[in-house]
Amino acid sequence: MPEFANALKLYKKEKGNVYWITGLSGAGKTTIGKLLYNRIKDKKDNVIFLDGDVLREVYQTKDYSNEGRLNLALQHGRLCKMLSEQGIDVVICVIAMYDECRQWNHDNIENYHEIYLRVSIDELIRRDQKQLYSRVLKKEISNVMGMDIPFEEPKNPEVIIDNNGNESPEQIINKISEKFDI
Repeated sequence: MPEFANALKLYKKEKGNVYWITGLSGAGKTTIGKLLYNRIKDKKDNVIFLDGDVLREVYQTKDYSNEGRLNLALQHGRLCKMLSEQGIDVVICVIAMYDECRQWNHDNIENYHEIYLRVSIDELIRRDQKQLYSRVLKKEISNVMGMDIPFEEPKNPEVIIDNNGNESPEQIINKISEKFDI
């Protein structure tokens, strides 16, 4: 991809930050991500919010195989790198529970910040906004990360938030903002 490499040289010298919010379905990624986006947007205009469900629709992919999920996660990383190379801060909310993907991000994105929303499986089943967990338990569906597909828990995120309902989203955002001086 020489065109991609050459195009990156034209971008601003000051790199944007990438706030990679990861966790299983129902962990609160989108809620926390939107709040973080708004917090950053109050201070600077050059910020974008990306949600994994929306990106999957944009890319028009229905591949839920392990290989397909990994490729999609790597694609998200490349998109974030491209945007941050242009000086844009990115808040991205994705499951992307693959060590290979997170390592690529650490190695290739200059201002990469990983935030892991850890939630107990019991709490995820209780929340179950998308009816994923209940449908797996009823054996109506399969291929749900954290249930019948094992996931690789992040090994070295900058922030781990135990989001089991003990703190409000605003309290969580305050912690994240303090950590990253936002």
